[in-house]
Amino acid sequence: MRRVSRRGLEMKRICWLIVASLLGACSPAPSFTDARGKSVSLSDFAGKPLLVNYFAPWCAPCLREMPLLAALHQEGQIGVLAINYDPASPIELAALARQHQIAVPLMIPVDERSLPFPRPTVLPTSYLLDGHGKLQETLVGELDTQKLASIKALLLKPE
Repeated sequence: MRRVSRRGLEMKRICWLIVASLLGACSPAPSFTDARGKSVSLSDFAGKPLLVNYFAPWCAPCLREMPLLAALHQEGQIGVLAINYDPASPIELAALARQHQIAVPLMIPVDERSLPFPRPTVLPTSYLLDGHGKLQETLVGELDTQKLASIKALLLKPE
């Protein structure tokens, strides 16, 4: 059995990291199905910061923050989309949006494992992505006007 030097092991690790990052860069962007059954890719939001909000209709804080998210979405500087925590069909999402007057795009992830953030264990949870789709911050709990102001400051700062 041949012994590999510490430097050799480090070079091997670096090579594997390069290969892994190249393979990750080649994988398709995560995709969703919207409330109309249309396919939407995370890459459709490229170039603009994005707030991804997990919610559930049985979560009172989730429903309370929806008008603030709708206002943020309406401003247009930061994209906003909401993912129903519970499994749902596009028809169920459309009914949910009407019932709770949700004015942000509701999405169903095609494969949650491909998303650049984990499935939350607490609701509401929001993920902030920069214009390149990289996770910038995870916000757990109900959003308010003060938190939204800090989100804008973080994501809309000049580069």
